[in-house]
Amino acid sequence: MNRLSTLGALIAGAILLAAFYGTAFGDRDEGINIEINDEEGVRHVVSGDKGSFALKKDGLDLEASWRGDYELTDEGDDLAALDHKLTITREQNGRDEKVVFERDDDEVESVYYLDGDKQDENPETAAAKKALLIAFLEASGAKAEERVAILLRDGGAEAVLEKIDGMYSDHARLRYVTELTKQATLSSGETTSLLKSLKNIEGDHDLRVALDALLQHDGIGADEMPAFLDAAARLESDYDLRRLIESISEQDLDDDAIGLAIGLMQRIESDHDLRRASEALLEQDNLSADAAARLLNTISDRIEGDHDLRLILSDTTSYLAEGPEVAAAWMSAFNALSSDHDQRLALEEAAGVDNLSAATRRDLIAASEKIASDHDRRLALEAYANLLDDDALKAAYRAAAAGIDSESDRKRTLEAAGLDN
Repeated sequence: MNRLSTLGALIAGAILLAAFYGTAFGDRDEGINIEINDEEGVRHVVSGDKGSFALKKDGLDLEASWRGDYELTDEGDDLAALDHKLTITREQNGRDEKVVFERDDDEVESVYYLDGDKQDENPETAAAKKALLIAFLEASGAKAEERVAILLRDGGAEAVLEKIDGMYSDHARLRYVTELTKQATLSSGETTSLLKSLKNIEGDHDLRVALDALLQHDGIGADEMPAFLDAAARLESDYDLRRLIESISEQDLDDDAIGLAIGLMQRIESDHDLRRASEALLEQDNLSADAAARLLNTISDRIEGDHDLRLILSDTTSYLAEGPEVAAAWMSAFNALSSDHDQRLALEEAAGVDNLSAATRRDLIAASEKIASDHDRRLALEAYANLLDDDALKAAYRAAAAGIDSESDRKRTLEAAGLDN
């Protein structure tokens, strides 16, 4: 395999290999993982029964190519079985190594080369072969399930965490994190250590999937949630932030954790993702009025589209009966709407809430004066026609109706409330 000495070669190599495998193996599964930074990077391509891996970083040039599957020994540092062939090369500190594993009947034969010269079989050569195999496995994340099981058996979660800390590739870290959370129940301290180790993951997708693996398999306790959300704050992609907030919302969160999750939402720019994240948090059974107010203040500041904002307002109308602070936050978000249609729909939804205070009903009726369309204002006000149980509410209703230019719509609005005399 040619050395990947430049960024262009790294990209071109991945594209060419992907194209070749797609042609040669048709619809077989393909996997491509590329991480690039200047002239350093990682490439991992698998298609059908062939694969290749290349890592170039910090003076290390590690490559592998294989055909067919292979199995590790119980110790995880050698091959117990091999379908066809596996070749691994490593250049580092002026030292050029290569090991070639090949199937010979039911056995696995291997040859080790140092600086281009074939080496005799001896304990030193055997150790070098194993070291090179392990270097490939840990750099690529290949056989992560088996390797993590062995590390847990021999050294517990601490041994796996140590390996994760020293890995070069986000993809490999993700594989080991996922397997660790599947295979072990982590203590609070081990979970915190794992969260700290995730600082080395640069890709949003891999970081989000790693955090999600922790949520799905071990869960996050109240003591660990701040560290979890601190790690999540490194995500930059709106999509990954939203997906993670949706996963977080499936946990039983206390008020502090909900507040931190809402803080994550403030990093999201997309209206759609903000709405989806909000909807997920609103599923929390113990969402307090204070947290709901903060959520509403966040979305009113950040969501620009009337449709997405109105959908959140419709989902939060029940909080209008939870106290003046959250009602004020709802009204503030409502005031950010500019569409007559969406304003009307939001007010109609709010009118159906039980136990609204007279002050809140008065504010909602007065808010209809923002609606410029005679038709939409009439429909919005008619939703409150049966809720006018004091003179102040009737006065607010009349004032809002007076702004309807159409005599027909204005008359119908007043008739609905019995105020046409």
